[in-house]
Amino acid sequence: MTEPTRLTPPPIWILAFGAAAGPMAVTLIAPAVPLIRESLQIDGNTAQLILTVLLVSMGIGQLLAGPLSDRIGRRPVFLTGTAVFGIAGAIAAFSDSMTMLILCRILQGFGAAASIAMARSTVGDVFTRQDAAKAMSTITAMMAVVPVLGTALGGIVADTIGWEGAFFVLAASGLILVVAVSVRVPESHHHREAKSVTQILGGYLTLFRSPTFVACSLTTALQTAVFFSLMGFIAYSFDRMGVPAAVYGFWMSATSGGYLLGNILNRRLLTRYSLETLTWSGAILSVSALLLMLVLHTLMPMEPIGLALPMFVMGIANGAIIANTIIGASGAVPALRGTATGLVGAMQMACGGVAGTVAIALGADNNTATGILVLLAIGCCSAIPSWALYRGQQPASTNGA
Repeated sequence: MTEPTRLTPPPIWILAFGAAAGPMAVTLIAPAVPLIRESLQIDGNTAQLILTVLLVSMGIGQLLAGPLSDRIGRRPVFLTGTAVFGIAGAIAAFSDSMTMLILCRILQGFGAAASIAMARSTVGDVFTRQDAAKAMSTITAMMAVVPVLGTALGGIVADTIGWEGAFFVLAASGLILVVAVSVRVPESHHHREAKSVTQILGGYLTLFRSPTFVACSLTTALQTAVFFSLMGFIAYSFDRMGVPAAVYGFWMSATSGGYLLGNILNRRLLTRYSLETLTWSGAILSVSALLLMLVLHTLMPMEPIGLALPMFVMGIANGAIIANTIIGASGAVPALRGTATGLVGAMQMACGGVAGTVAIALGADNNTATGILVLLAIGCCSAIPSWALYRGQQPASTNGA
């Protein structure tokens, strides 16, 4: 039980940057999707694959990265992932076909998966349980800054340079991460153990038998699906309003801005309220924000603020959900912390990819109200396991662990 104090924690900003690789790959590219659609002369469903395949590969990649790091260590997986992330971004910038672009996004998704899983696993390796909750809240707060800059920068770059510029930014980000990890992040997992496929699958089964893991993982996966579904169609909504790409990148950053504030508030509230209470409250606030979005869009369908204001509130709600449920899920079965981290990440990405595809297939790229209704349905589904977590776990410790 003395393992968390054996190492000096690496700089939090590096872990936050690594954990933000996936969201950055989505939010930086989302404002450029309409331009890619026009440049490559593809339809909305095909263009959505730019986001969907990334999320799916991130989900699969985290299932592989977690067990692999248990066997060979966190550092080599972290370094390889960041390198692949950057190289794939550079190749994508020169792609002149949808096939090549999709292939690059798949590789980028695997790279981001390794980066995310290793950043989260390192937190569990080097911090005690209570400090891990605080650290994760700090990391997710810092992570919110990256998508804020990503959405704003993505719109500006797409409007001035073209969609290729957004991929160059991702390539540069990967290079920065490679250097930072190689210099400042030492190996944190010194009790490596080779596991067979049967043992790995058995670990997953054990996790799914834990009510706490199931409730936490479903809540965070469905809330992540709300975010990624929103990013999949909201650019089209602002485009129909006649908002330039550089400007709607600013409006789209409202969610990330709220997420930053929500995580700051969550870190402070964790000293007074339980993880379960904050998660349930966040789920209610998220549904309320989506109802507000539906009302405002109905009353003023051509006003960006009608979408941006509820997006900001939804971001605050996610700040009270994501960090808490990740820590709750990873600590549900302490002996399987690494496996749990990868599985939660995979569920987040898988749900995000499927939900985004369903939203577009139902016509969210052509009708904003349809997209909002899809988000509302997912948000309500997320509230169910968060309520079960609140009802079943509230009497437990209130330290967020």
